[in-house]
Amino acid sequence: MRIIDGVRTIASLLKDLFSMSADEKKDFYRSKCLYYQGIVELSLVVASLTTLCFIYSDYMINGSLFPTIIPRLSILLFIAAFFIVTHFCSNPRTMIIMDYFLGHGMCITAIWTAYLLVDNSNSATGIIIVNLIWMVIAYVATNRDTVINGIIYIAEIYITNLFVHYSNYEQILALEIPCIAGIVLVNYVMTAFYLDHYRMSQKLEKALVTDPLTQVYNRHLLERIICNNRIRNSTPDDQIAMAMLDIDDFKKINDENGHYTGDLALMYLGKKLASETHADDYVIRYGGEEFVIILRNCAVTDACARMQQFRTDIESADDAPIHFTISVGVTAYNGNYLQTLQRVDQALYKAKNTGKNKVIVI
Repeated sequence: MRIIDGVRTIASLLKDLFSMSADEKKDFYRSKCLYYQGIVELSLVVASLTTLCFIYSDYMINGSLFPTIIPRLSILLFIAAFFIVTHFCSNPRTMIIMDYFLGHGMCITAIWTAYLLVDNSNSATGIIIVNLIWMVIAYVATNRDTVINGIIYIAEIYITNLFVHYSNYEQILALEIPCIAGIVLVNYVMTAFYLDHYRMSQKLEKALVTDPLTQVYNRHLLERIICNNRIRNSTPDDQIAMAMLDIDDFKKINDENGHYTGDLALMYLGKKLASETHADDYVIRYGGEEFVIILRNCAVTDACARMQQFRTDIESADDAPIHFTISVGVTAYNGNYLQTLQRVDQALYKAKNTGKNKVIVI
C-alpha cells in the first residue's frame, strides 16, 4: 500500500513538473543544482582521487608501473580544470557541465589505462561501476542531461572498443543499456522528491514575506527589495513612484463595528490593491491600516491618476464589508528610499489633515 501511495505521489509531482513554465522550470533546476552541488562536487573529487589507488592493481596486472602511471596521474589535470572553472564561474549550468567533465575525465583515464593493460577483462566491472558516478551527478542534473549523458557514455564504450577491443564487449553493452535506463528512471524519482521540498520551501518563503490577514507583502519584503537605501535593480533613468495609503477613521470602524469588521475591511483593501496593481509593483502592508505601494515603470503623474481612480473605486464600492474611504500620499522615488518614504508619509499626513478621502502628491 505504501508503494502504491508513493507511486501516486511521484506521478502527481511529475505532473506538476511537466506543467511548469520554462522560467519556473529553469528556477527549479537551478535550485536543485545549488542544493546538491556541494555533496556532488565532494563525491566526484574523492572518487577521482581514489582512481589513483588503482596504480597498484595496474602494477599487479602488468608487472610494471610505467605503462599506466601517466594515464592514472592525468586525472589530476581534470581535477585542476574542474576547480579552476567552478571557482571563477558559479553558474549552475556551468557547474553541471563541469561535473560531467570530471566524470568523463575518470572514464577517459580508465580507457587510456585499459588500452595499456595486458589484460582488460575487468573493464566490464569498471564500466558498470561508473554508473554510480552518473547516479551522483543526476542529483544536480536535469532529466534531459541524464538522457544525453547516457547516450554519450554508450557511444564512448562503442568507440573505445574499436581500439581497446574489450574481450566481453557484448556483455558490457547488455549490462550498460539497462543501467542507463534505470538511472534515467531514478533521476525522475529524485527530481520529483526534490520538487516536493522545493514547493514546501516556496510556501515557507512566501509565508515569511506575506501578511497573513491581507495576503499582500509584509515589511519583511523590504529587506529584499531595499539594498543600501536603494530599491534593488533600479537606475536613475527608471520611473518609480511610491504611494502610501490608509483607511480613514479606522479606529472608529473598529469601535463601532468590532475588530472582525475592521479585519474584513483590511482584507478587502488588500485584495483590491493586489488585483488593481501591476505584476512588477509591490503592495506592502506597512503597519496597522497603512499600505505602501511601490509602482515601477510609473511616472508620478500616472501614479497619482491610478491612486485617484483606486480611491474612487473604494469610495463607491458596493461589495465592501462596510463603507469606508481612504487617504493617499504619492511621491516620486528619487534614488533614496528613506527620503522618498518620508516624503510620501508627509503627503499622506497632509491628505489626512486636510479633509481625508483624497490623494495628495508631494
